[in-house]
Amino acid sequence: MSYTQIPITRRSILKGTVGTAAAWSIMPTLQAAYAAQDSPVEGGRFTFGNGKPAEPIINPNSTIGTGQNVLIEPLFLRLVYPKLWTEGMNPPDEFELEYAVAESMIEIETDRVWEIKLRENVFWHDGEQVTADDLIFGVWWSLNSKMGSFSETPALNILGGQKLIDEGAEVGDIAVEGLTKIDDFNVRLELTVPTANYWKSWYVGYWPMPVHIFGGMPFDQLYTGEHATVPVGNGPFKAVAFVEDQYMEFEAFDDFYLGRPLLDSMVVRFGDGPTLTAALEAQEIDGMNVGGGATFDRLTTLDYLVGNIVTTPHPNGFVTNFERLPDHAAAINKAIQHAIDVDTINTQLFSNTLTPGQNFLGHMPGMEENPEGWVEREYNPDKAREVLQEAGWDANRTLEWLIIGTTSPLTDAIMAMLAAVGLKAEYRVVDTNAATDELYRETNFDIVMTNFGPYDFMEPNWKYFKTDWTFNNGGFNTAHYANADVDALIQSGLDAGSAEEANEFYKQALLLMNDNPPHATLYRGAWAYVWNTRVQGAWPYQYRQPVRPPFERVWIQES
Repeated sequence: MSYTQIPITRRSILKGTVGTAAAWSIMPTLQAAYAAQDSPVEGGRFTFGNGKPAEPIINPNSTIGTGQNVLIEPLFLRLVYPKLWTEGMNPPDEFELEYAVAESMIEIETDRVWEIKLRENVFWHDGEQVTADDLIFGVWWSLNSKMGSFSETPALNILGGQKLIDEGAEVGDIAVEGLTKIDDFNVRLELTVPTANYWKSWYVGYWPMPVHIFGGMPFDQLYTGEHATVPVGNGPFKAVAFVEDQYMEFEAFDDFYLGRPLLDSMVVRFGDGPTLTAALEAQEIDGMNVGGGATFDRLTTLDYLVGNIVTTPHPNGFVTNFERLPDHAAAINKAIQHAIDVDTINTQLFSNTLTPGQNFLGHMPGMEENPEGWVEREYNPDKAREVLQEAGWDANRTLEWLIIGTTSPLTDAIMAMLAAVGLKAEYRVVDTNAATDELYRETNFDIVMTNFGPYDFMEPNWKYFKTDWTFNNGGFNTAHYANADVDALIQSGLDAGSAEEANEFYKQALLLMNDNPPHATLYRGAWAYVWNTRVQGAWPYQYRQPVRPPFERVWIQES
């Protein structure tokens, strides 16, 4: 789940549309020119601007947003990656797996059983070799409910995984039924059911973790101390320093299995959107995500900056707290979908980079089309008022809208649109550091603008709306949504014998949630990156579209 407010230069959204076709027409030319670069050089420091992490924990098994993930990806390697590094700005649409910690995989049973050979030249940053024990420990950690793991990339469908989720395991009792050690560099992996395209999904993590550091550690110490913010990883860069609210520094790992990265060092500088944008314009940093809109349009007209748009599958919208508003939450979600003029927001604030749509499972394979009987709620303020009136909503009541970080032109515009239909709201702004407690643990809000799961598989998406699957129980059901009929249909789908049969159950569940929505889905967005032209080969962590591993082939052309 991500709660980051995209920084956008303020301008009126309630005026007429602003054309951006001219700005976008130059993008292919810029990218083509950007891709045609000289030979790489070694050395230099790369500085990337990003929002600060929600928690000062840099670990693949404790991550709830971009602020952490952009720091994790240069430090830690997965078993395999679903997209290849290529020349130029973007990976290709078609690709094969790229092996990282794994050297090879032999499929023993189609889509279910593999024998995996690990590389013998992958090392932890402290010099220890990465072995099968580290892989098994990393998977065990990601699934073991007693370890407080909140991984966005768990080892889905692995045999014995559900038992670890349900019952947990004690310190040192390291075993995963579906991951058998053959020897120090060979393992056998078994899933519970055949899963097509399993390894091509970014959401399947398989991160080895250093068992020699954490294997005997008490669980309450896993995410504390120096290893929380300056961890020992196995990626192309080593952690050097973490200064909370300011920056994290990395240096090249000389013994990286693919060879030393081109850069000597890199820094991720934390800050809010306007501050980082000013730093990018002053050439103090080399790149950042600015969000679509006026800021992107303006920056990409400068001759030393170039833009890159990356679409994302995240269904963005509002969560209404069913625990606080049990009689009205579903109606509020429906009214929001009628009240928000997504087309105008898209044109005036996001340079037409949004993909409007209210089906929050539409990114799953086989679920792209709305099921028969689906109701798409068009922009219609009168209909929004009607929905609220039928639900008996008191138009004089004020909703508490939780904002993580800062308000923006987007939130101001939506606030006005909600007020126009009788949904009065007031901001309660909290610092990013408070996100975990306020949004996840305490669910201390009436409404919050956030997203639901972008995963290919149902299990991690279910975490957002399964009854009682709150953050404290390993889920993300911050809405406190509860629908036994939906849960039963989802479980039937998970138990089905084929993807086609499963999707039929999921479509039935989706129709029930269309009538009683856990999330007021509005659109899917895009990341709008801007780079200084001295940066070559840039493709950092993207939501659900990374390449392995980011920044290792980035280089700086100072001239």
